[in-house]
Amino acid sequence: MKLTITELKLFTFCLLNALTIYVGVAQNTPINNFGIQDSIPVDNNEFLRTPFGVFNLSQTTGAVFRISGDELRKTAGDNLSEALRGRVPGLRIVRQTNTPGANESYSYILNGGSPYILIDGQPRGLQVDLREVDEVIVLNDGTFNSLMGNLGDNGLIYVITKGGKLSKPVVEVNYQRGYNTATRLPALLSASEYATVINQASNNDGFGDIYSAEDIAKYKDGSDPINFPNINSRETFLKESAPSNFASLNVYGGQENLKYSAFVGYSDWKGLEKVGDPINGRDITFRTKIDTRINNLIRTHASVYGKFGENNRPVIGADDMFLWISATPANAFPLKVGDSAYVVSNEFDTNLLSELEMGGSRTDYTANMIFDLGLDFDFQDYVPGLKYDTYIMMKTYNQQSLIANNTPRLYTLETTQDDVTGEDITGLKLYRQENLALDVSRSETGIQRIFAYNGNLSYIKEMNEGVLNLNLNHLLYYEPNTNSTQPDKRNLTFNLNSSFALQNKYIFHANLNSSSSSKFVGVNRTKLFPTLGVAWVASNENFLKDNKVIDYLKFRTSYSQIGTEYTSSSFFYLDTWSGGKANGTMYLGTGTQTQNAFGYRQSTTANEEIDWVVYNQMVVGFELGLLKKLRLDINYFDIAIQNQITQASALYATALGNNVYLPQLNFTDRRNKGFNANITFNDSYGDFKYYASVNAGYNKIKGEKIAEIPYPDQYRLQQGQAEDNFIGYVSDGLFTAENIGDALPQFGDVQIGDIRYLDQNGDDVIDSRDQRAVGNTTPRFNYGINVGVEYKGINLDVVGMGVGGYDIDLNSISYYQRSGLRNYYGSVNNALPNGNVNSRLSALGSVNNNQNSDYWLIDGSYFRISNLELGYTLQKSIMSNEAFSKVKLFLRGSNLALFSKMKDLDPEDTRSGFFEYPMMRTFVLGATVNF
Repeated sequence: MKLTITELKLFTFCLLNALTIYVGVAQNTPINNFGIQDSIPVDNNEFLRTPFGVFNLSQTTGAVFRISGDELRKTAGDNLSEALRGRVPGLRIVRQTNTPGANESYSYILNGGSPYILIDGQPRGLQVDLREVDEVIVLNDGTFNSLMGNLGDNGLIYVITKGGKLSKPVVEVNYQRGYNTATRLPALLSASEYATVINQASNNDGFGDIYSAEDIAKYKDGSDPINFPNINSRETFLKESAPSNFASLNVYGGQENLKYSAFVGYSDWKGLEKVGDPINGRDITFRTKIDTRINNLIRTHASVYGKFGENNRPVIGADDMFLWISATPANAFPLKVGDSAYVVSNEFDTNLLSELEMGGSRTDYTANMIFDLGLDFDFQDYVPGLKYDTYIMMKTYNQQSLIANNTPRLYTLETTQDDVTGEDITGLKLYRQENLALDVSRSETGIQRIFAYNGNLSYIKEMNEGVLNLNLNHLLYYEPNTNSTQPDKRNLTFNLNSSFALQNKYIFHANLNSSSSSKFVGVNRTKLFPTLGVAWVASNENFLKDNKVIDYLKFRTSYSQIGTEYTSSSFFYLDTWSGGKANGTMYLGTGTQTQNAFGYRQSTTANEEIDWVVYNQMVVGFELGLLKKLRLDINYFDIAIQNQITQASALYATALGNNVYLPQLNFTDRRNKGFNANITFNDSYGDFKYYASVNAGYNKIKGEKIAEIPYPDQYRLQQGQAEDNFIGYVSDGLFTAENIGDALPQFGDVQIGDIRYLDQNGDDVIDSRDQRAVGNTTPRFNYGINVGVEYKGINLDVVGMGVGGYDIDLNSISYYQRSGLRNYYGSVNNALPNGNVNSRLSALGSVNNNQNSDYWLIDGSYFRISNLELGYTLQKSIMSNEAFSKVKLFLRGSNLALFSKMKDLDPEDTRSGFFEYPMMRTFVLGATVNF
C-alpha cells in the first residue's frame, strides 16, 4: 500500500471541495439527498451496495421492483412523488396539500402500510429532485424490511441519484415552462339561487319566506349592487391559470478512481390569486457527490445536498382564501363601497378583498441541508471479498417567516330612515378599526436535526458451486427534539445476515436484527428479530434452461419478524404530569382555586412492561418472463401485527377510573392480507416500438384482537372485521306521505323528506343498537396503467392510476351538508352523486338526517390520467453539432383527467378547491440537452 503524492492531492482536493460547499451554504439551505450506494454490474450480476448490506439483486429471495429515472422524468416538473404515482405495484401515493410553495406533503401507502424511504441508502426523507434521480428500487418484503430495524415494517423505497456509476462525462441541461389550472371546483350559488334555497329551508320549518320575490329579482338583475349584492367570488378572486418554471444543470461521470456528480435545480411558481399580490416563490436545489479512491485499501466519498426556498404570500393562508370563497354567500355583503370602504355583515364578518389588498404580507424561508462523509475499505489484498463501508450524516432543516400583518378597517351597512322623506338611507357603520403593522415580526416555525452513523462489514466468497454473501452492519440514528415537552429519538440497529446462491438455482437468506430504542426500558429496550428466505430459479434447471417460451421463472418466499416503536412521542414507561399555570405559579390544596385547574397532577400512569409492536411478515411470490416480451411478477403477503398499543381505559368501565390509573398496554392485534402484481408487455416492428404495463395491489386489514364493548347484538361486534368498517344505519329511502304514519321513534320529529332507517333488532325503536357496518373507508384496491409507443424519435407515454373498493361519506363533507342559515352550495339543486335524492332542507337543521348511514355513502373509486408525455428526440443524422449527444423536446401534462361518480369534488381530496387550494392540472413545454 503506497499512498502517492498524486492520490493524496486528489483526495485533499475532493475533501476540501465538499467542505467548502458545505460551509458556504450551511447557514441558508434545505436538505434532503445525496448518495453513498451504487449499483455495479459485476459478472452479469448486479450488486446493490447499501449501508445495510451488499446484495446481488439477481440472487435475492426478496421482492424487487425497479424503475429508471429516465422513465420517471416523463413527468412534468421536479416532483418525484408525482412521477411515481401509478407506476409501482401496491403503492398508493396521495397528495396532502396543493398550495403552491407549501412543503411537499404526500402519504405513501405500500401494501397497506407506510414504507420507509432511503436516498442513496441514507435515512434522510424524500426531498430529492426528480431531475437528479437515476433509479428507484422498491423492496417490499421482509427480506429487506428487516434490515432497517424498527423503521422498515412496511417496505423500502430506495432512491439512487446520478453520479455513482462508471460513465463518460455528461452535461445535462433541462428547462420546462409550465401552466397550472384548477381541476375540479365545487359549484357555488348565485345570490338569487341562495335566497331561493334559504326560503325553501325556512318554509320546510314552517317559518315562511325570508326573502321576498322582489328581493330575489333585485339580486338577479343587479340593479342595486349595494343593498342587493351578487358577488361571484371565484370570478373576482381567481385567475384561470398560473405559471411555473423549472431549470436544471446536471454534471456527472466517473472512472474507477473518481466518480462525481453536481446538480443545480431551480423552480418557481405563482398562485391563482387575481387580487393583491399572488403567491409567488422559488426553490434552489443543489447536490454534489464525490467518490474517489486513495489507494487499493481506501476510498472516500462525500456529498452535500441543499435546498433553499422562499415563498411570498398574503398573510391570509391560501387554504383560508378558498374557505372564505366557499363559505361566504354571494349576497352576504358588497365587497367595497366607494374606493376604500370594505364591508362585512354581522353574520359573515370576513372580507376577502380587504385581506388580499390590505391584509399584509408573509414570506416563508426554508433551508434544508444534508452533509455526509464516509470511508470504504477494501481488504482485497489481505482477505479477498472483505470490505467495510462507513459514513456519518447530518441533516438540518430550518423554517422562518417574516410577517407584516395589517388589520384593514371594516364597515357594516346600516339602514336608517330620512326624517323628511321617510325613505330608507343606506350608510356605513364602523365595524373594526384599522391597524397597520409598523414592524415586521419573525417567527420560527420549524427546526429539525438528524444525525446518523452507519457501517457495514461485507464478505463475498465465490465457490465452485455457489456464492456466499455475509454482512454485519450497524446504524445509530439520533433525532434531537427541539420541543422541550417531547423526548429525543434514539435508535441503534445491528444486522447479521447471510445469503447463499447454490448453482444460481437455490438461494437461501437469513438475517438476525437487533433493535434498540429509547422508548423502552429494561429487558425490552433491545430485542432480536429473525428473517428467513428461500428462492428457486426454476428457469436455470436443465429441464427449462433451453426452453424457447420461458425466459425466466423464479419462486420465492420469506418470513420475518420486525419490531417497531409505538408512534407516540411520549415515553409510556414514565408517569405523565399535566396542568400548571402559564405564569409559573402553582397552587397545591384547594383554597379558592381547584388544583385541577391550576396545579400539577398525574395524567397517565407508567407501564414499564411496554414492549415492541411486532410485524410478522410472510411473503410468497414468483417472477415469470415469456418470449422475451412478457414479464409477470406477483407477491402475496400475510402480515400479523401484534402488541399494538391500547389505552387500558378502553377495556374497562369508566367507573374504574380514567387514564390517571390505567396505563397504556400492548393489546391490539391486526392482520393485513393482500397481493401486488405487475405485468408488462413490450415489442417492436422495425422502428416502431410499444409497451403496455398494468400493476395492481390489494389489501385488507382486520382487527383480530381489539378493545370493544361486548354488545349483545352480534352484528355490532367488530373483532375479526375490517378495521376500516364504516358504522352507521341502514336507510330505507325517505319518508313520504304514504309511510310517514308508520315512522318509528328515531331522532327528533321526522317529517316528509327525512331519511328513514331500518330497525335491525326488532325493538320498534331506531337507536344506536341499529347501527352496523355499512361500508369501508379505505381503498382496498389500487392500480396503474402505463402505455407507450415510439417511432423514429417520437414517443408518446401515458400513465394512469386508480383506486377502488371503498366508500366516501358525503355526510362528512360540508359541500353536501344542508342546514341552518349559513352558506349552501350547488349540490343542493341536484341529486347526491350516489343517485339518492337530497333529504329535506331545514333552516333549523335535522339531527335525523345527519346520522351516519349508507344513505350518504358513495363508491369512492376513481381513475386518473396522472401523467402524459409527447416527445421528440432528435436523430443523430439531424444534429449537425456533434457536441450534442442527445436533444429532446417534449410536451408533458399531469393530472389531466379524472373519472369518478363524484363530479364536483376530487375524491382523492374532497377538501380540494372547497376548503383548501385545488388540485392542479399542469402542462409544461420543455427541452433536455445532453453534451
